Amino acid sequence: MHRPGVGLFALLLAIAMPMRARGQAEYDAEQEHPFSRVLLAGTVSTLGIGINTATNLGPKVDLRTFGDYTNINHSFAQSGFHIGLNIGMANFGAKADLYPLHRFPLRISPGYLFYNGDRIAANLRAETGATFTINNVQYASDDQHPVYGTGRLKLSGGGFMVTAGLGHFLSHSYKRLTFPFEAGVAFISTPVAQFNLYGEVCSMTNVRFCQPAAQFPTFATNLVAQVKTWNHEVAPYRVYPIFEGGVAYSFGLRRRGVY
Repeated sequence: MHRPGVGLFALLLAIAMPMRARGQAEYDAEQEHPFSRVLLAGTVSTLGIGINTATNLGPKVDLRTFGDYTNINHSFAQSGFHIGLNIGMANFGAKADLYPLHRFPLRISPGYLFYNGDRIAANLRAETGATFTINNVQYASDDQHPVYGTGRLKLSGGGFMVTAGLGHFLSHSYKRLTFPFEAGVAFISTPVAQFNLYGEVCSMTNVRFCQPAAQFPTFATNLVAQVKTWNHEVAPYRVYPIFEGGVAYSFGLRRRGVY
């Protein structure tokens, strides 16, 4: 005797089986072997212009290394001085990209800055008629032997760092090109400002009274006090802010399989 119910069940089963097989063949991030995915990324951040590389350790953990190098020169005039500025950044470190939430794509990345030689350097030279203020005392530069000097701000020192962002830095899907962004902080050495002035300094009340900077009355004392003030102002940047964006390319190294 023919049973329509059995025939209908068999038909539905025949349709469902291929669909299930196709579903199992689809790519799933949780089916990756460790070290089966690789990322290369170019980034721009407050640490400089850099390159990131990454690989997967598990469905919720990736390992990333990074290095930055920047050397920028810029010249400008300000307050009667010609100033040459150089921004030099060189650093490298490593991070672990963690994805603690199941449905929300939060990325938390603790890491360590192994080397950091970042610094900003400047040289300056007074133009004709230049005046300047050191420790709230105003001076003038001698036009025959103008004031010149050098300055440096060290932002160096390795230390712990942590950043956060949304989405995978290393893509865990067929999507190869991504545009990651993250923000956080790095704990570096206390920044140090250094500043030296040379040439002849003149009194604002008596422009004919000019002496070399090292010999001008109270000038050296005021310069030391001014540098101390600047160091106090930059000290909070030992907690150094990080903002980073870039372009990343992810790809597979070998055939994907099940753990």
